[in-house]
Amino acid sequence: MKNAKIELTPEQANLLDLGEILGQQRTFGLVAGKCSAAQAATLHRLREQKIYKRITSSWDEFCANYLRISSTEANRIIRDWQELGPAFFEVAQFTRISPETYLAIAPSVKDGALHHNGEVIPLTEENARKIASAVADMRRALPAPAAKPKRLATPAERVKELDRRCGEVTVEFRDLVRQSRDGTCREKLGILLDRWQTELRRIERDYREG
Repeated sequence: MKNAKIELTPEQANLLDLGEILGQQRTFGLVAGKCSAAQAATLHRLREQKIYKRITSSWDEFCANYLRISSTEANRIIRDWQELGPAFFEVAQFTRISPETYLAIAPSVKDGALHHNGEVIPLTEENARKIASAVADMRRALPAPAAKPKRLATPAERVKELDRRCGEVTVEFRDLVRQSRDGTCREKLGILLDRWQTELRRIERDYREG
């Protein structure tokens, strides 16, 4: 007797497909411990094709409840996969590397191997140490990133900061007035107050005339 062919409804087929994908996600996490290119591609498929909607309407909830990662992390992985390609994840399996560093060494990653100092190092588990060492060498050889120019504060921001500092100075003056019992200290404090009053009057006159 021949086995009867079981026909699945579209809904059953969809759920079976989703279950297979989720199973892949768990397998990738257990085997690699890090996100692989295949796992990143699967995340991209889940989100872009909205496959997650078969069991929940929210991508955030799907990531948290079924993938055990935040949607922010999932979106970051998808973005890296789209912008950097599968090779980024192949290298990242064996050594910590930022997207910025990977972009700098990307020309050395070809045909599933890392090319360094005339040596071709296949991106395999057996070469994990060699890959990490080569990437470290390449990272050290990169020019130091240029320091970002410090943003100048706007006049409004400077006024706000000045107000804060004036408040602190005022509190300090008041504390000193209350605590000053020694004649010499009170005399110096009085001289300081007179000087600042004179400076403030000059600044106010310049402000009024300007």
